Parts: sequence; C-alpha cells; structure tokens
Amino acid sequence: MEQGSLDLVLVWDGQQVARARVLSRQPTADRLLRGLPAVRTAEVVKRLFSLCRAAQGAAARLAVQAARCRPMTSREQIELALAVARETIVEHLTHVLIAWPGTGAAANGGRIAEFALWRQRLQTADDPVAAAEIAPDLECWLADLAWPTPPELHSADAVALLPRLSPAEWAAHALSNDFARWPTLAGVPAETGALARQAGEPEVAARLAAGQRIAARLIARRLELQRLVRALAEPESLLERCAATRIGEGCALACVETARGTLLHRVQLDGERVARYLIVAPTAWNFHPQGAFVREISGLPAASEALARQAGERLALALDPCVACTVRLEDA
Repeated sequence: MEQGSLDLVLVWDGQQVARARVLSRQPTADRLLRGLPAVRTAEVVKRLFSLCRAAQGAAARLAVQAARCRPMTSREQIELALAVARETIVEHLTHVLIAWPGTGAAANGGRIAEFALWRQRLQTADDPVAAAEIAPDLECWLADLAWPTPPELHSADAVALLPRLSPAEWAAHALSNDFARWPTLAGVPAETGALARQAGEPEVAARLAAGQRIAARLIARRLELQRLVRALAEPESLLERCAATRIGEGCALACVETARGTLLHRVQLDGERVARYLIVAPTAWNFHPQGAFVREISGLPAASEALARQAGERLALALDPCVACTVRLEDA
C-alpha cells in the first residue's frame, strides 16, 4: 500500500511565514482489507505500514477480537502492550538520536552504535520476563543521554491537546472517512502524542505556559521514554495504552497509544470477513489543515527563506509525521 505523504507549504512575505497549508495524500486501508478473513486482519495490517507496525497490528488484533466477542487472555493483552511499548521506546530513541539535527554522534559519542544493539535487544524481549531483565540496564543507559536543544519557536497560537479517551468514549463520535482524513474533537482540531499525554508534568507545563512547544514536546518524549522503560518491569501498567470495545453487532473500536499519538481502528465484520475498516492515524490530527503545524508556523517571524524553511522543518520534525514529508516555500 502507498504510505502517503505530506506537502507542507509555507507562504513567506519577506518578514514572516504569513500562512501555511497542508497537502496530504493519506493511505486508506479499507479497500485492501474489505473482504479479508477476520483472523488475517492483524497480520495483513502489519504488512501495510512501514512505521509503528506493532501498534497497527495490536490495534487491528484488539478490534477484530472485540468484534468477534473473543476477548484476549490477560497474558495475551500484556504481551501485546509490551510489544507496543518496546516499539515506542525505539521510536522515541530514533527520534532523538537519529532524526534531530545536531544531536547524533557529536553529542552522544558512541551512543548511536549502542542504540543499534539496544534496538535488537528490545525487539527480542518479547515476553514479560525478558523485558523485565533488560529494564534496569536500559534505564541506566538512558541516564546521561544527551537531548536536543532546538531553536525555539515561541507560539502564541496553538491547538488544544487531545485528551485520553477510552474506546467507549471514542465510539460516541461519528468516525467516518472524513473524520479519519481530518479528525476533530467536538469540531475542533487537537494535537496528539507524548506532549498531550505528559502535559500535566511540571517540566512540560512550564514550557507550554511559556509558549515553547517544541521544547515541551522533547521533554514529554524524555519523560515518557523513562516511564516506558521502567514499565517494562511492570507490564500491567501498560495495559491502559491498548484497549478495545465492542460497539455493535460485529463492530468494535480499538485505541492504542503509539509514539506519535492516539491510533484508532474501527472494524465492521460481516460474519467472519471484514466489511468496513477505518484507521485514524496520529498524523491526521497533528497535520490537520487548521491543526498544530499550521497554527504554530503561521505568523512566525523569518528574515529569510532559509530561516522560514528551517523553522517549518523543525516544527514538522517535532510533530513527527508517520509519512514522507516535504516543506516548500511560496512567496506571498
């Protein structure tokens, strides 16, 4: 399946980014999954996505199991939640060590090579005992990891942060193809991700109050990373990040908290085959046409095209899209 893409257009007037717009090509799983045997859904969904495969597979499995009225055992739920947590840890570390410019080898010495080894260890720690064994060493390794210090964008205009809702609460919303493309909560765009989940932490709240949202996002990732590593030894605490509910005959909705934010899967079965399938990805929230990216970049002072483009690229990186992303400028 085509993975989709984002084209972020900044309109620069010589002094500031006057406005911005988002051109999005988003993948749709419905036509590929429709008619598929329900028992194969999770397996196929994991093949469709290059990022967050564990989370996508978990959401599909949870949704289909709930729709079929076949709840998982507690052990199955824990192993599923652990898989998502391990993937999220890897995604957060990749974001900090690889994606952010100026971090990399210069700031962290040999940490990038060590990270490759940790990624392998995390991928193979696929049961509670193995995960608990590596947690103390990984927590120690994280203790003196260097974090990026990006140039700050002071934003006076920002969207609300998406609250944590249960699958039953999400089911009360009319989830449709239009919603999946440009989701809103009560008609208003919102931001999802580590920032939304960690916004109540004092260190994060202080940056939010100062309008320093990029710094707040990075701090939120650090806090969440630390907590997820500790939770490897207490996997029951991860269960709240992966849940599903049956919302009708052969219909269910799953909610999984991924590295990039809230992921929703809604499935409608016809017997033992998929009749309809809807996925609402975190990127659809954060790159909504009136969402976090557009609101924060619009009106930002920029004395040159290069500075405007750099600001757009850094903000997009902080919001971490799950599809290919380009930033380009247009004259006002």
